[in-house]
Amino acid sequence: MSDSTGQQAEGSRYNPGVPAVRPEWAVEIDLHLHTTASDGTLSPRQLIDQAAATSLRVVSITDHDSTNGLAEASEAAAAHPRLTVIPGVELGTTTETSDLHLLGYFIDAENADFQAKIEQFRSERVEVARAMVRRLEELKRPVSWERITDMANGAMGRPHIARAMVEAGHVETIAEAFERYLGDDGIARVSRPKLHPVEALEMIHSAGGIGSIAHPRTVKNLDDLVKLLVAAGLVGIEVYAEKYASNRRDGYLDISTQYNLVPTGGTDYHALGAKNETAPGTNGPPPDTVSKLLARARDMHGSSLGSVPAGLE
Repeated sequence: MSDSTGQQAEGSRYNPGVPAVRPEWAVEIDLHLHTTASDGTLSPRQLIDQAAATSLRVVSITDHDSTNGLAEASEAAAAHPRLTVIPGVELGTTTETSDLHLLGYFIDAENADFQAKIEQFRSERVEVARAMVRRLEELKRPVSWERITDMANGAMGRPHIARAMVEAGHVETIAEAFERYLGDDGIARVSRPKLHPVEALEMIHSAGGIGSIAHPRTVKNLDDLVKLLVAAGLVGIEVYAEKYASNRRDGYLDISTQYNLVPTGGTDYHALGAKNETAPGTNGPPPDTVSKLLARARDMHGSSLGSVPAGLE
């Protein structure tokens, strides 16, 4: 699979042949994790229990268009005093030229306006998923809608359809399902309405949070969008993420330095069992990352800051 520039995504999880650059520090932070509240395969409790068995001390649950897993994750973390959970979310956005995902941290999950908007997003996900299932049926690759809804215990996404395709024997792997059918150029792909990145960032801010660009390898015209989002209050960009080789990682680090962004990171873990999936505890940003993010959040929001776990006070 290629990155946003059309080149092989060097060092990413899509290119197992390129060795990853391991952090020089003990990995204690993972700010990009998914559960069954969106398209992960582990429940929030299962994910927290797994993370607690590693070197991790701070994690963020960042499900797509959903905060439904946060309460269970926080409850599970209470059994692991050394582990703190930052409430987060991942929002998909788009411009005329590129998709861009934003991670929100310190989100107030009780914010009614925020919840109304992400509930709308989840409804739109269901309609788009139905349309893709219809296309697959037209392509003689039928999958069970009932099975997809069973797997999607929250925000439905393409990975649920991909898993159903594997189970039905239409493809051998989830990666193949995306490459041939469900990816951006896939023959069964149906796009859903998405916010502009600035609108999504404003939405995160309205819930007391701060924003960071997720997996920048997927973003076309990255420099232009970074400039636009920095002007709107962007705080971070993922640098220590997936399995980036040194040249890719250093390029994103240069961007973070140029625009005074906090270099964040995490594994984007879904527990899909993919061959090259990065597991929690194997990659993540430097140990001072969370304190930097929290300082930026307090500077931005003051007393209107969203939810800060007690372990970070």
